[in-house]
Amino acid sequence: MPHDYSNRLKLLTPILALSVWAAHFLLLWSVSSVWPEQALARWLAVALTIVAVAALYGIMRWRAVTTVFSIPGLGLALSAFAVVFTAMPALIG
Repeated sequence: MPHDYSNRLKLLTPILALSVWAAHFLLLWSVSSVWPEQALARWLAVALTIVAVAALYGIMRWRAVTTVFSIPGLGLALSAFAVVFTAMPALIG
């Protein structure tokens, strides 16, 4: 087995990445509940999405993840896809 995932620091990256996605989802849900079908909600969704993607990029740089073919890389890739997918209804309208 080439990878030993008993090191808890390797599992910290996907946990942080999924936490960013969860926070993004809850914030978008809150914004769309407060201002339903308004332009302000869409602009806030775009801003929150940019912040979430930047946070994921920061985690990737901080943890020095170079490939998606690892547990940390898979967690980051899944979270990045989920952040963009969650923002699509706000962008499409």
